[in-house]
Amino acid sequence: MKALVLIPASAYADNVVRDVLYGCWCKGRRIGGGAVPPLNALTIATILKCDGVEVSLVDALEQRLPFEAVARGIRDFDVVLVLSSSMTVDEDADTVRRLKGIHPGLRAVFYGSHPSFMPRQCLADPSIDIVVRMEPDLIIRDLLRAMGEGGDAWKAVRGIGYREGEEVVLNEEYPFMNDMEDIPVADRTLLPRGARYFNPIVKRYPYTTSCTSRGCPGLCTFCTAPAFSGKQIRSWTVDRVIEEIRYLIGLGYREVYYRDETFTFSRRRVREICERIRGEGLDITWICNVRVGSADRDLLKVMKEAGCHLIKIGMESGAQEILDRSKKHIRVDETRRLFGWAREAGLDTHAHLMFGMPGETPETIDRTIAFIKEIEPTTIDIGICSPYPGSALFNELLREHPELGDENRLSLKDLHTAGTYNEWYTSVSREMLERSIRRAYREYYLRPGYLLKWLGRMRSREDAARIIRGGANVIRFSLFGD
Repeated sequence: MKALVLIPASAYADNVVRDVLYGCWCKGRRIGGGAVPPLNALTIATILKCDGVEVSLVDALEQRLPFEAVARGIRDFDVVLVLSSSMTVDEDADTVRRLKGIHPGLRAVFYGSHPSFMPRQCLADPSIDIVVRMEPDLIIRDLLRAMGEGGDAWKAVRGIGYREGEEVVLNEEYPFMNDMEDIPVADRTLLPRGARYFNPIVKRYPYTTSCTSRGCPGLCTFCTAPAFSGKQIRSWTVDRVIEEIRYLIGLGYREVYYRDETFTFSRRRVREICERIRGEGLDITWICNVRVGSADRDLLKVMKEAGCHLIKIGMESGAQEILDRSKKHIRVDETRRLFGWAREAGLDTHAHLMFGMPGETPETIDRTIAFIKEIEPTTIDIGICSPYPGSALFNELLREHPELGDENRLSLKDLHTAGTYNEWYTSVSREMLERSIRRAYREYYLRPGYLLKWLGRMRSREDAARIIRGGANVIRFSLFGD
């Protein structure tokens, strides 16, 4: 059995943060031209390699590979595995369709958010043979084991869907993993040689990503993570986290960007990790996501002392009624305190926001813009709320507009910069939402005092190159859009 784990290129974007399983991806100049290694695809490739499968990972997006380069040698593979989402599924399927034109015997397995939540829609495309629903790691392992046995044994694997003649068969769901220790440390040697994955929030290169936990107990109506990963948080032990850090340092990595939904879900665990990093003198810097309410002043100081230099915070809005309606379960004053504590600890902050959430008005947008100027994140990114399949927001819309089940199509062409169905749950026009994002970027990033702060951060050539490249992307988006 020989498997190709493929990250297809896109006609609409040179950089896509295409790694999280649930598929709320970002791209373009709005995020400073940032990219990240395809961690989940890499994890799948590692699991298959450990299971005896001959596996190759091709990141056509990062490597800027034309189709002809991806297709070279495709006849050697039995199966192609693609992590796909609602905004890439059409392009991904087209790539696979062309590969099958060269190698008709190639089986295409799609996993990720769209295959999980819209499996019948995916399988309506004849180029997609099998969909893997929800948490894919062990399902894909079992699927390829069964394929290796020959015959139809693979059809009994839980968690998959496939076509049987004209019918779509959706097998019983595979349970969530109880033990995150089943997920091995990803083999970074499988990444494309020479791939750098520029990201403006990263300070030290080479860097990599990691994810030490899965699951989210949140109820945010716009997000698919709770449905996809479950509400029970499962995590690596502290020993496994430190084992990976040692491994990464041994490979020459200098920084880790943790992709956990909430790295600080357990303050005790974070303290233990920080104590081990400091106690062992591990030379690593890191970034992580912090949910409002999950960290206090003292914990942030401990994190800073252990090499953390930036925390990412999903604050979404500065209007409390918008947060309440979307069941974010955070308070604006809590957000204000968290940013203040981070500043005291010497940590940089990155604020994630969304315009066009349910109940949005021109006035709530203005309040949010004023709020971010008040709390002064180091960097921001703002997207337009989209009703992703699998989210409570999408399910609510589907009840009122059942045609969404057939028509829902997002695209990297205007992902997070164009309104999609927002007129059904806001009083803001699509055009105003799109203008408001660029206005917010201009009002925040183009302030003279803010620009002078960044000039003061250019203490080395590495800093200057990172700041100039990321800043140029953001300024161009502010002025002209993506």
